[in-house]
Amino acid sequence: MTRGLWRGGSRTHFPGRNEWRWHLQLQAERLASPLRMAAIVAFLVLWFVFAPHTPHPGGFLLAFLLAGLLLYALVDFLVLRLRPSLVAHFPYGSAVLDLLFVVALCATTGGAKSPLLPILFLGAASTAVRLGTYPGLISSLFYAVAAAGLDPGHPFLAASLLLLGVSLTLWGTQILEARVEHLRDPLTGAFTRAYALFHLERLLEQRRTFCVGLVDLDHFKAVNDRIGHVAGDAVLQQYVHRIQAGLRAGDLLGRFGGDELLIVFEGVTIAQALPIAERLRQSVADQAIRVPDARETVAITVSIGVIEALAGTRTPDLLRRVDTCLYKSKRMRNEVSAC
Repeated sequence: MTRGLWRGGSRTHFPGRNEWRWHLQLQAERLASPLRMAAIVAFLVLWFVFAPHTPHPGGFLLAFLLAGLLLYALVDFLVLRLRPSLVAHFPYGSAVLDLLFVVALCATTGGAKSPLLPILFLGAASTAVRLGTYPGLISSLFYAVAAAGLDPGHPFLAASLLLLGVSLTLWGTQILEARVEHLRDPLTGAFTRAYALFHLERLLEQRRTFCVGLVDLDHFKAVNDRIGHVAGDAVLQQYVHRIQAGLRAGDLLGRFGGDELLIVFEGVTIAQALPIAERLRQSVADQAIRVPDARETVAITVSIGVIEALAGTRTPDLLRRVDTCLYKSKRMRNEVSAC
């Protein structure tokens, strides 16, 4: 098994993978929710404006459904933003409600001849894009069955909905898998900033004990200017690998930006994290880096700031604290500071 940056795991499977997947699903839910509801309301407004104003036998039921739709849209929008944990692992719950509302609206306003029939396609497209593979395929099948129930004599409508749903489900799954797999910086192999920040937020939400370190390569600009950016990239890669080699199983290493690295020391206090950070600093300073093709070695050092996460802290506040702590170390260079 290939050792990844989360030591003891592989490069494609690591703790938090499923949480990251649900995080992406939730982002899609938050994007799709207002868009699909705005489109549905727009359809309804256009229908009331341009449709003949004649009494409809299902008038009371239609009014009831419209009121329910608006209430659902408001609740769905608020829950996704205020209580995302309620829906993060069950995105198909709102998909089922979408299907029920859409089919009821079409059935009440004329079945297969309803002017609101395009909403079926909108619902199938919205659901397929934001769900995973199997829930997306199942929801596509449900939309096709619902369309067949509205008009059994025209299977083309059901077939079109099924094809649309299946195609968009497979496309959405491919996009999701690409975002799950590309979590590492292509140059250094460290986790990306996006995933590192997501991991911080997850630990804060769970009220776990952990420390955060911010590492900066001293005078890296001067190294780039002297040996060139291509050789500088080789130095950066070896520096990251040395930091990685000194981490414990379960510690997260992410590229925060440029030559700055973010480390999450999970399950330790500041007193326990400082010796680890000191070993990392020493491992970089002890041995010069041999630059490929440059026929020379480069001596480098790092500055590290370490803080302990406090209960109730928000991610931006945590990052400001560790950044301030890093600058405290950089005033002396080749130092580890605790704040």
